Amino acid sequence: SDTEFWDKMQAEWEEMARRNWISENQEAPGQITISTVEKGYYFHTENPFKDWPGAFEEGLKKMKEGDLPVTILYLEAAILQEPNDAEAWQFLGITQAENENEQAAIVALQR
Repeated sequence: SDTEFWDKMQAEWEEMARRNWISENQEAPGQITISTVEKGYYFHTENPFKDWPGAFEEGLKKMKEGDLPVTILYLEAAILQEPNDAEAWQFLGITQAENENEQAAIVALQR
């Protein structure tokens, strides 16, 4: 539908802005990095699931349902809770790739 198309376009525009592809601004609002080790991957600061218990498992459920944006939020929350969880990084990278966000996928999979 037209609404879905424009929603997707808006999300892509916001992603480009977040990655500084359309701005000279070095700090992208609404994003943080969790440490210098994870530098290069920008997490959503407005993540409603950041303190969600069982975020990884919930992310896997959402992935099976095909809800990629919510899956990404849950997986990011899981990584914020456990930054060295290689499996969470792997699934985050796969989900970002499926969501056509190659740069985020590459950074996540490198972790």
